[in-house]
Amino acid sequence: MRRSRKHGGDLRERVLRTLAEKGPLSRRELMDEVSGNRGLISKTVNDLRDEGLIEPTHRGFALTEEGFLELVRPNTDYEYRNEPVRLSTDGPEVEAFLRVITGRSKTRTGSIVATTRCDMRCKFCYYNLVRDHVELTPEEILREAEKRVKAGNREVVIQGASPHTLDTDLVEAVELIKLELGVDVGVGTGPLIPLDLLEDLQRAGLDYLKLSLSGRTPEEWEAITGRRRGFEEFWRVVRWCHEHGLEVTFVGGVVGLPGVPPEADAERILSILALNPRKRIVQFNPAQDPARGPLSPLDRLELIYKTVRSKLPEDVLVKSCCISPMTWSPLYDIRRYLDKVVCMLGIECREYDGCPFTGRVLEQRIMNELYEKGSVSTEELARRLRIARSRLKRRLESMESRGLIRRTESGWTIARRTS
Repeated sequence: MRRSRKHGGDLRERVLRTLAEKGPLSRRELMDEVSGNRGLISKTVNDLRDEGLIEPTHRGFALTEEGFLELVRPNTDYEYRNEPVRLSTDGPEVEAFLRVITGRSKTRTGSIVATTRCDMRCKFCYYNLVRDHVELTPEEILREAEKRVKAGNREVVIQGASPHTLDTDLVEAVELIKLELGVDVGVGTGPLIPLDLLEDLQRAGLDYLKLSLSGRTPEEWEAITGRRRGFEEFWRVVRWCHEHGLEVTFVGGVVGLPGVPPEADAERILSILALNPRKRIVQFNPAQDPARGPLSPLDRLELIYKTVRSKLPEDVLVKSCCISPMTWSPLYDIRRYLDKVVCMLGIECREYDGCPFTGRVLEQRIMNELYEKGSVSTEELARRLRIARSRLKRRLESMESRGLIRRTESGWTIARRTS
């Protein structure tokens, strides 16, 4: 069933979107930012205030929780089912993933997993598989941040299951990183972060908060997380960030869960731009099992990714993650809708060198060696790259079939294309 929009819906939406992008603004500032008849804009501001979608604050008019919900309200009354999800608890893929998120991986790149504990129990979350939990101290978080800065990162994201459960240790970690390293610091957490802790984090120098958009209605939230807890708290946190000038960025969470219509998934991902119009990367992942792969068939995932890609501006990138070899095949099949795929396991994954996405890192290393040496045998390449010959052989054969390299009597060389 389609929802009807109030009269003047376009102007109403532009006022709400402007406040979502700019934060609190005075009436005069709104008139300068929103194009149109100034009298109609002023009347629209009054109407939105009377409806409880915006309210005056000491910094100007700001969106209320209801105002944010109005921005992302579904266009259709979807029917959701809260279906159970059972993730695999053992197997090599599960073991590899647990090594990464519990800090036993030799290549913990990207963000810092500060804790594997959470006060939510979202039914799709891999952290539910953890039995021996990890909690880093502020000093350990600082050491992890130093590794990333030395690797070239100029931004550190402290996340995990729910890093806010670290409480004052999280505040101290942010202070240490800002003081010792001077880089931007973000925190990626669940929807239940206490506002007093958020206030302390902002005073400590926090640059932004990263939230997962897990539902635009209580029904959608319950279908995705398995419970209604957290829905109101999530929007309260979003409103607080806007009102207090703390940047908040959103990821789309997961798509393809049983009980959630694919059209609703796509619409929810697209609504991220309404909450954060300046966002240039939209990230969401297929709901997946480390050992069995995505929980939805490929045609359903393709519908979601295709719809999102077709309705996003061209300069907005679509990004997804895969957590095991079981996820590669479907993501590779729909790669034309994706701009970036991130491997969450890195070289901890037992099939890393055969991955059609992350394997390209290995291909670049191979090409560098061949460019420098001219001709190199398989044995010499394996020794120089420090990888198993069986893995290297698969990648070399793949590169040969695509015309990137060729085999000669003296070894592998870069293919010389003749016009």
